[in-house]
Amino acid sequence: MTSPRYRRVAAAVFSDMFKWSLWFFSILLTIHVIRVFWLNGDTNQIEGFFVFSQYSVNIFMLVVGIMSAYVFMSRHIQQGVSRKDSYLGTALAALALSAFATLVPLVINGLQHLLAESISLPVELDTASAFETTGGWFAAAIALFLNTLTFYLAGWIISIGYYRFGWIAGFGFIALSFIIFGLNDYLWKPNTADAMEWLPYDPLEANFWLTALGSSILVLLLFSLMRLLTKRVTIKM
Repeated sequence: MTSPRYRRVAAAVFSDMFKWSLWFFSILLTIHVIRVFWLNGDTNQIEGFFVFSQYSVNIFMLVVGIMSAYVFMSRHIQQGVSRKDSYLGTALAALALSAFATLVPLVINGLQHLLAESISLPVELDTASAFETTGGWFAAAIALFLNTLTFYLAGWIISIGYYRFGWIAGFGFIALSFIIFGLNDYLWKPNTADAMEWLPYDPLEANFWLTALGSSILVLLLFSLMRLLTKRVTIKM
């Protein structure tokens, strides 16, 4: 029995994304190792890989999202894949990539913690503070997963905006992505929440899980928007 077509699409898309992510994490880990051993600036403490990688991982996910419409959607539909299957497959691949982009920093951070306990390093590695602020490694992993997925979706929206409506209207989708980033920062970053006092809800006073729920709702809205934008898109040959 053959699997549904969208699953095969998801596997193919994730395979490409996975290869890109291996190159990305290899380079990022190399930079971090060089920083720990040679470019530590005579500091006493350096953040672990989990904290070190967060900003770069988000940018990587944004770039992959921006590539999605041009790299994947055109290829799928030219091969006879329906727009719905292309959307579902790409969405599943994005979820898998976000999970992988969360797991890798988590595992490397854990290995760094074990390494720091067993050998003497040039600087102290702070591998625990990121988990203390969110209430443990599991909560920190959920926060990173939701952030990476949001950045991917923002990039995907930019991609489909340019692909479907052209470069002039595409600037409007870039503006929309900044709104998405603002809402995401409002949920997860204290300084942004303080600057957006006109909004009725202050995530800093809420439970972590309520913040995660708000972020999940934002992700679901973005997935729904992407379905609307890809539903009747004209494919460019």
